Amino acid sequence: MVMRLSKLYGKQIYNTKGYYVGYVDEILIEIDRGQGKVLALGLPGEKVGVPYNRVTAIGDIILVKAKEE
Repeated sequence: MVMRLSKLYGKQIYNTKGYYVGYVDEILIEIDRGQGKVLALGLPGEKVGVPYNRVTAIGDIILVKAKEE
């Protein structure tokens, strides 16, 4: 799948349990491999990284695997 990174900025992120996590503020990639590494979430007053391998779907929103409790 090919997608423009600029289309992801500002998208809302939810986890697989249905909770709002934040929105895409930055995307870090590994240049040598051309692979996404981390989505940096914009949250009030902070940024949090989510490993890209936790992303399960990208569409109108981004869905990430919820942490196991």
